[in-house]
Amino acid sequence: MLSKRKWALAFILVLVFFLVTKLEANNTLSTNYTTTLLEPQKPAEVYKKVKAWVEQSDKKISVSAPVADPPLIEYQSIQSFDEGAILAINDSQDLYASDNGLIIFTGYTKKTNKTMSILYDTGETATFGFLEEFHQLPYTMVNAGDVFATAENELLYIQVKKDGKNLEMSELVDWLAATYE
Repeated sequence: MLSKRKWALAFILVLVFFLVTKLEANNTLSTNYTTTLLEPQKPAEVYKKVKAWVEQSDKKISVSAPVADPPLIEYQSIQSFDEGAILAINDSQDLYASDNGLIIFTGYTKKTNKTMSILYDTGETATFGFLEEFHQLPYTMVNAGDVFATAENELLYIQVKKDGKNLEMSELVDWLAATYE
């Protein structure tokens, strides 16, 4: 539905158009705005364009975009722990897949409690620990940007293996800042 402001604006524009047309026809105005406006297109086409412009903001457009922007995980600090790192996080946050992959493990471990591992198509295996909730089942495919778990604690464990070797701290920080393409 059009708002009152848009209806008032449309009404005023139509009145101005008719007024300019009358003044040009009586040679009171020496301009040719109406002929310039109507010559290149048919009036029905002009009406359709104006209607589309007026109704444009009333439409709701579905947008599909990656859910997370860099950084992949928002954290305050990072510290080495076991074969990975512990991230200090502020609030509860959803964890997003950095690429397409397969969830290869969901469960509990002694060191990291509730844990999930994802084998990405890039060959990297990312393990996340101290999770609060799983959003995906084991052996489920995930796409880049899909939510796979929620971290609600103050700590989050992360370990990334590439070519059978754990990423060093600087490489891990770079990996966490990855963007979706």
